[in-house]
Amino acid sequence: MPIVKKHFSLSPLNDNPVVMNGANITGGMSHKDGFPTIKFSIPQQEALVETSTLHLVGQVLVKEADNTLFKETHVAADNLSNGATLTNSSAINYPNFGGIKNVIDKVVIQSKKALVEISSSINYSQFESLVECYHYNKDDYIHTPLSRSLAGGANATQTNRRMLNAVDSAVVNSVTGDGDKHTGQFFSIRINTDLLNTLPLHLGEGYMGGLLITIHLAPDTAFFNTRHRSRDVAAQANCNKAQTVNYVLKNLKLEGRYVIPTQQELSAYPKMAMLNSRLNLINDVQSSINSSAYTPQLQFIKSMVNLYLDNDQTNNSEKNANNFRQPVGHKANQQAKNGLRFPFDYKTELKPSFESEFVRNGVFTGTIAPANLADKASCMGDIEVRKQFERALLGGIEPYHCSADYDLLQASLTEDYDASAPGANGVGDNTKPNAQGIGADFSFGMGGIQNFVNQDYNLTIESGVNTGNANLPASRNGAVTLNPHLQQTFIRHASQLNFANLVKVI
Repeated sequence: MPIVKKHFSLSPLNDNPVVMNGANITGGMSHKDGFPTIKFSIPQQEALVETSTLHLVGQVLVKEADNTLFKETHVAADNLSNGATLTNSSAINYPNFGGIKNVIDKVVIQSKKALVEISSSINYSQFESLVECYHYNKDDYIHTPLSRSLAGGANATQTNRRMLNAVDSAVVNSVTGDGDKHTGQFFSIRINTDLLNTLPLHLGEGYMGGLLITIHLAPDTAFFNTRHRSRDVAAQANCNKAQTVNYVLKNLKLEGRYVIPTQQELSAYPKMAMLNSRLNLINDVQSSINSSAYTPQLQFIKSMVNLYLDNDQTNNSEKNANNFRQPVGHKANQQAKNGLRFPFDYKTELKPSFESEFVRNGVFTGTIAPANLADKASCMGDIEVRKQFERALLGGIEPYHCSADYDLLQASLTEDYDASAPGANGVGDNTKPNAQGIGADFSFGMGGIQNFVNQDYNLTIESGVNTGNANLPASRNGAVTLNPHLQQTFIRHASQLNFANLVKVI
């Protein structure tokens, strides 16, 4: 048993305090108007840092374009009605899953002993948001106050309101003015990388020698999104606020616990550790039959997780960064290793798909436009794709709690089919995203791995991308302008870290 556990709270090395001079806000951590990186230093010492307790805590403010605090009652037209006629949620929304985690673009961890980069998590928020969606169900996001990550989940259409973004002295009794220390929403999130999701790390000279953690912040357009994909901005002057505001983080701390071990525990500390790592690769889907291939050069691959975004979805406040959908009109996919079908020795087909014939009274009556169906999800038989994806994401198991259910698919498809029109208000609700993809699990739930050194992973997708097919949503089928899909592939793999020389074997 350890001798003692000591709590610590570290400020950033490059701390930039927020200064609220009257109505104006300066300083803080921000991609736009502050420091775009946050650096924490955990010093060298003969102790362990308990990685399971590490949390990034702080407050988030939202600033107007004139550097004033975005408030509940800041502008009369910015109230809950979202302008003149649009109703319900705010014009400014956080991504549904992960919430404030989406301000983190990349996390880099180095050893202070030699400034060796040990861990680098790229596109951090995309993967973390997706994993969160498969760990919490709809009810898990209903809290008073909101969840510690300020995420709304499947309930975001009701909860992403003005009070999520900024407090106001008129509605929060504890706040006495713009300069009050309570101004800003409080949050507390874990930094989930391979090195910080393992055994307690030895900070001694013969091991890590201390840690330097650098967090790179995402652009404001990758964090905020408007309530709707398409709006009549002329009639709704305040419905596009997500394009003009920016976030500021203040009072940031890295909190956790040191473990002071006994001499026996120190002598028994392992010289090596196995890490659950991930690598991010990028490809695209350009056509109705699209083939992509990777040669990851990794020995211990556990699974492949493929996510899909519209070509114009990245860093775009008009769209939700957490809206992960299968390629539009997805009909079938085939995964392979070195050109041979693996781990599934068959083509995975969606039955039914948007091209399936309609049966009435036992007779085929031809195809039917999904846009004319009240239940559009009924023409997307993706259950096998879902199960393959869930196991790839979660290490061979199915989720105990999950927000990516049939209702979310139905809501997402409904908004995709919602057609834009001149002068239309409230088209394409961004607070109803989906969270699916295509994946393959090589662990089979039993800890298996695959060697992909000088070997290829192949994925062939049959879909309606850039076909202009009228049965598919006009917002995604490429009928007006070509709309290729960005394919973000996260490769889950095991790596081995030698504490003595800090060499990471992948």
